[in-house]
Amino acid sequence: MAQTETQVGDELATLAADAKALHLIEFWKERMEIELPEPRGLVKPFLWHWDDIEPRLRHAARIVPVEDCERRALLFSNPGLGGRPFMSTTLLGAYSLYNAGEVAPVHRHTPCASRFVLEGKGGYTVIEGEKCRLERGDLVITPNGTWHDHGNEGPDELIWVDILDVPLVEGLNATMFEFDYSEADPRSNSGDPVPTQYQTISEPEDHSNRLYANGGMKPLFVDRQRGSGNHSPMLVYRWKAMREAFDKMRDYEGSPYDGIIMEYCDPTNGNPVMPTMSFRAQMLRPGEQTRTHRHMSSTIYVVLEGEGWTEVDGERLEWGRNDVFVVPTWKWHAHANARKDGDAVLYSVTDEPVLRTLGLYREQTRTDDGAILPVAA
Repeated sequence: MAQTETQVGDELATLAADAKALHLIEFWKERMEIELPEPRGLVKPFLWHWDDIEPRLRHAARIVPVEDCERRALLFSNPGLGGRPFMSTTLLGAYSLYNAGEVAPVHRHTPCASRFVLEGKGGYTVIEGEKCRLERGDLVITPNGTWHDHGNEGPDELIWVDILDVPLVEGLNATMFEFDYSEADPRSNSGDPVPTQYQTISEPEDHSNRLYANGGMKPLFVDRQRGSGNHSPMLVYRWKAMREAFDKMRDYEGSPYDGIIMEYCDPTNGNPVMPTMSFRAQMLRPGEQTRTHRHMSSTIYVVLEGEGWTEVDGERLEWGRNDVFVVPTWKWHAHANARKDGDAVLYSVTDEPVLRTLGLYREQTRTDDGAILPVAA
């Protein structure tokens, strides 16, 4: 005998109540939240103007002692993420400033981190006993599991952009920060490690660059492993070398989507510097405009030279020196150099390695007549 609508409704209500009591969810009610036709559009295209933030950052440097904050930073908060301190669903970033003579204490953590210098000379990061001196355009990485501290020995403020994979690691519930650093004290009779806030320099000056910044050559007499993760053993990537490479390649056709683009890599195997982030730099020659594409990865950009714009799903982000902006996952975008008499240079960080490792990476282009085509990996 067929059931009436009332009977079916009563049974569905009973099933819903039972499911709730048993901590179950009926798939047919949540299907549209699971079977998505494309990635959620949570992250918004957004640009943080250096001219707006610089005076606030310098003001913070006068009123917030580094001893009270450990790392003095203004975190980028994407307007699509409800006030969370994230740039995208996988990447966290900030402008950080250290006054002359300041030192930030040592710690280590499971997220991978990076710093890209914007202002000042005399800044440094100590990583596993290696003191890495830095200036504008230099990239220094602090891979997961490596002890590191920062300082500024120069006469002026040191400012850099931090990019970390904190949201990704947090999503995996694997975030851990450690502050209990200790090392052997030669003055100790017992020889036991003693707690200290800063590392002793134990490696030669420019250690990892001496070993690994020689193109096409790899030292076989050292252990490349530093820290607990799978990452590049070269900790500093000098801007001077990247700029020289750009000048040698400016007559090449380049990428139709990114101009002359280069990836910082692990010199022992050619892989991305870290398993969760790829670090890149690209040069747009005078007046150059790229074709539109989209990909299954989010990208953070920092403007090192020039001015121009990036159009993201019809929204134009007009950028200049030291500005920072985000292009979210699966958003159509193209870049343009607004200058006719000079290059525009962008530094970028993307979560693409994670997507490729998991087999999730996709990329498409759109032709002038609107046709959508896959881009070969």
